[in-house]
Amino acid sequence: MAKQQFADELVRLFASRFRVVTLGGVAVITHGLSRNTHDLDVWLEPMESPDLWCSAVWASLAGSPDLHVVDIGSISPVRNQDFPRIIEHDGVVRISGLDRPLDIFRRPNEMEVSLFEDVWNRATPQADGTRLPDVVDLLVTKQDTGRARDTYDIQFLEGKAEEMYLERLPHARADEALKMLARFLNPKVAEAAARHADLRVREAGRKFLKELAADGDPFARDLLEKFG
Repeated sequence: MAKQQFADELVRLFASRFRVVTLGGVAVITHGLSRNTHDLDVWLEPMESPDLWCSAVWASLAGSPDLHVVDIGSISPVRNQDFPRIIEHDGVVRISGLDRPLDIFRRPNEMEVSLFEDVWNRATPQADGTRLPDVVDLLVTKQDTGRARDTYDIQFLEGKAEEMYLERLPHARADEALKMLARFLNPKVAEAAARHADLRVREAGRKFLKELAADGDPFARDLLEKFG
């Protein structure tokens, strides 16, 4: 009987050879949400082309005949010659034959391959060699999936991002504050921005509130009245 291979071990192997960012439920749990997850999701650095990326994945599976690359859409094995086309189209494949499913992304949901460097640089190193994306980057990958389980994750991540922004934004320099607002903005964060010492930050916050007020948001309308 073949020895069971573990997804965690394969992730560590990838992380010893390439840059790997943890995604999905494991990443949300690591950020502090108490919930279960039955699979692993990772973003393997996209490299220069789909062909190079696919070759790297194949090479890492060499010597493990029980592991297979699977097309998530059809749940069918991926042939070597079809791999680059599938990953270019879907951005993700699954490795089957492990103790639990492992989904490997070249292009995560709502992300472009060109964003990997920024996400990697903002991420936090983990003991297994991977990195944990910051709250806002992880939140982006959860948007517009249509999956009910992501709704709870989004609420948690938005709350954590809001808490972090409300703490940091009032003391941030103008250039840092504007970069923060370009990545995440909600009514409470906009209110904090509208009270910032720098005019440009205040204008960015008030612009967002005006847009909300124009859409009929009473909270934004009340805030704008307070600001005059």
